[in-house]
Formats: sequence, C-alpha cells, structure tokens
Amino acid sequence: MHQALVLSAALKPGSKTLSAAKAVREKLSKCNWSVDLVDLSAESLPICDGASCYQNAQVKAMTERVKAARLLVLCFPVYNYQPNAATKNFIEITNDGWKDKVVGLIANAGGDKSYLAPMPLAASLMFDHRCLIVPRFLYLSPSCYGEAGEIKLEGLTKELFDQQIASSMELAEFWSTNRLSLKKAESLY
Repeated sequence: MHQALVLSAALKPGSKTLSAAKAVREKLSKCNWSVDLVDLSAESLPICDGASCYQNAQVKAMTERVKAARLLVLCFPVYNYQPNAATKNFIEITNDGWKDKVVGLIANAGGDKSYLAPMPLAASLMFDHRCLIVPRFLYLSPSCYGEAGEIKLEGLTKELFDQQIASSMELAEFWSTNRLSLKKAESLY
C-alpha cells in the first residue's frame, strides 16, 4: 500500500484548510493509499531555530512521518500572497525527510488575486530538497467552501480536485518505481 502524508498547515482549529486536507485524505484512502493526516493546529512543534529544534522529540517523530511518505500533499492558507509561515516552518523542522519526495500543493486563499502564491514554496522544495512538484496545484478561493467552512466538491472545483489527486498519485507511483533507474541514467552524464 502506498503511503501519503497530508498536511493541514493552518493553525486555526477547524479551518477551511483542514476541510480541504480531510477531503484529500478521503480521496486518497478511497484509492487504497495509507494516509497520515497532520493537522498543525493540533501539533505542538517548535519554531525552527536551525539548531536545537532538531533535537526535539516531536520534530524527530514528525521527520520520520515525512520520510515514510511516498507522496506529500501540502494544504496551506495563503496570507499576504504567500503560504503561511507555519508551512515553511514545517518544512524547515522536518528538513531531513524531504529529499526526492513527490509533493502536491493545495492553496486555500481569501480571494482570487494570489493565485501564484504556491510558486515560491514549489521553487524552494525543488531546489533545496530536490522534490518533484506535481505540475498542477489546486487554488481554493472562498467560493469553494460552504457557510460552515466545508469544502464544496462540485462542478469545476471537483474536476480540478480530482485531477490534482490523480496527478499526484500517478506521479508518486511513477517516481517511486523509476527513481533508481533515473538516477543510474543521470550518472552516465
């Protein structure tokens, strides 16, 4: 069975971001993936200080959870045209677990104007950790949620959500199967 880690990086309990992460978990589970849902609003992780944070027992355990995943799906709120700081902090404190991972991105935004907010995060993951970023991401504006903050998977939102998850699974399955062959080919150059 394939292993995925789905992150809800919102620090507000019961957030729209968590609603999206739960929808991802449900979809992956229906496709026979084992899913580890991390809700940062329920975790007590330190701020990355580049030194002592890596000795924290919770950080070590969380890094192992990241290492175990074949696919990572990051669901994060967008603040001030960027992923929230908690998303970046999570990546920094679990630094040792990210190398060569397949990563899908789902942005939860307060409006339609910060569509490119996931790009700096994608670039950082590609260059710092050599992650393979799913070449499409999901951008969820307020119209994608109901009054109670639940994600509404209907119409175009459902179509894009399904495409995002399908692309993520396909890429993760391909990457895990062929990564060693690709590394051998790279060594020839």
